[in-house]
Amino acid sequence: MRTSDLTSKMLAYQHLKDFNSDQAVDWALEMISLGYDTPSLLILAGITKPTNFFEAEKYLLSSFIELGITLPEEHDAIVAYCRTFIEKMAGSIDVKSNLKALYSTGLAFDYEKPIFDFYLLYWAWADLDYGETYQDYVPEATKDNIGGLVTNRAITWLQNSDMFNQTC
Repeated sequence: MRTSDLTSKMLAYQHLKDFNSDQAVDWALEMISLGYDTPSLLILAGITKPTNFFEAEKYLLSSFIELGITLPEEHDAIVAYCRTFIEKMAGSIDVKSNLKALYSTGLAFDYEKPIFDFYLLYWAWADLDYGETYQDYVPEATKDNIGGLVTNRAITWLQNSDMFNQTC
């Protein structure tokens, strides 16, 4: 089942402090473009932005039911959401902003332990952006190689992704 990039965020929406229900409309549009067609999905896609949270939520939840998607428990939802950032970094997609999003999400849910290496990389990158030529978080990191270090760490993390599920 191929889904939208926003699916993991939609499945975690109840637990995200920064959730914007306008993204539910974006998700519905992406799902329709992928060939999914349910009554609630079509209604959700047609809601005008800015959305009313409660209206969007009603059709989002109905869409899940119609698509046979079960909302995961909080831990599983957040793990899947964090994983999307790591997958993008592993694919060298907008590495810096995905690192920031992973850092923010992990911090909000106190999931520091399984993604601690990414915290160090985030802080190192921040210092390098601030103009520091050396920082203590990741001594081998420079302004020229920090993106590659993050990408390589994401690839390694995905290869060993069992540790995230076990340690959260």
